Amino acid sequence: MARPIRIEYPGAWYHVTCRGNERKVIFSDDLDRAKFLEILAKSAELYGIEVHAYVLMDNHFHFLLMSRQPNLKSFMQRFNTTYTVNYNRRHQRSGHLYQGRYKAIVVDSDSYLLELSRYVHLNPVRIKKYSQLEVEEKVKMIRTYTWSSYPGYVGLKHRQSFVSHEKILAMVGKGDDRKGRKRYEQFVLGGIVKDMSFTFWQEVKGQAVLGSNAFTDWIYERFLSRKKADKRELPGLKDLEKGPETVQEIARHVSLEFDVPPEQLYQKRSPCRIARSVFMDLCYFYLARKMSLAEVGRRLGDVSVAALTQNSKRLSSRRENDSDLRRRFDKLTRIWSHPAS
Repeated sequence: MARPIRIEYPGAWYHVTCRGNERKVIFSDDLDRAKFLEILAKSAELYGIEVHAYVLMDNHFHFLLMSRQPNLKSFMQRFNTTYTVNYNRRHQRSGHLYQGRYKAIVVDSDSYLLELSRYVHLNPVRIKKYSQLEVEEKVKMIRTYTWSSYPGYVGLKHRQSFVSHEKILAMVGKGDDRKGRKRYEQFVLGGIVKDMSFTFWQEVKGQAVLGSNAFTDWIYERFLSRKKADKRELPGLKDLEKGPETVQEIARHVSLEFDVPPEQLYQKRSPCRIARSVFMDLCYFYLARKMSLAEVGRRLGDVSVAALTQNSKRLSSRRENDSDLRRRFDKLTRIWSHPAS
């Protein structure tokens, strides 16, 4: 199974999330939630982690963090282990509390930090259970939701000492004063009125980086190009390599490998179905760092983002059972993984 890449460096920003095992609850009551925040505050202080936003849901949580040192892994191991031990002891249970490893995405703070904070703070009304509420009901719920950093952003009396507010409030133009807090409130609640879908998640590269092409290239060249990766991290590393620059470049190589005319690769009902599927997946795999997935789909003949994703899943499953297809696909990816000198 592919494993997300761990990227650590001083000053890195992260969106971190973790879900309960089998999607079960990780908080049984408010005493659990209070203990969770107590452990978070102590762990953040111990490891020099800045907590800029958080929300606790029944079976998962979201953090927006900045690490002063390259130690997110150590922080999360200590934090998750401590909370799990406390939860298990209190509820007389044993075993895993979380579903696998936490997920951490490195964030280009200049481009995405403000939107991510809104995404985190609107989580309580984005779950299916509350999706059909009227706008007014959703606004009221966000304003009264206790287990989130949002109340501290809009009212001083709700602030928690372990949460940093200045950076995000500065991004709305007024900073940490009465007007700035009001503008942030309008920004967040405006996301309910607009019924935002937060499509920026489609721009994550390698399951690990959310940022501009320049930011992604900097991350790769500075921290990953010489990284000795766990084999399960290799798909993500390949996704962050510079790779091919255009759809046409990919089409040319797929055409040669499968001995089909390039124009047939662009046809939705192509007679070369396997070659077309490989072509789509390589574009999805490499070009999402250079353009949005919606734009990739348009260049492949108005293919939806959902169709690109489903094609990738089907092709991955097929490669597992088809050694020839697997050989051809690997041969194509090696072209860009090890470019000729």
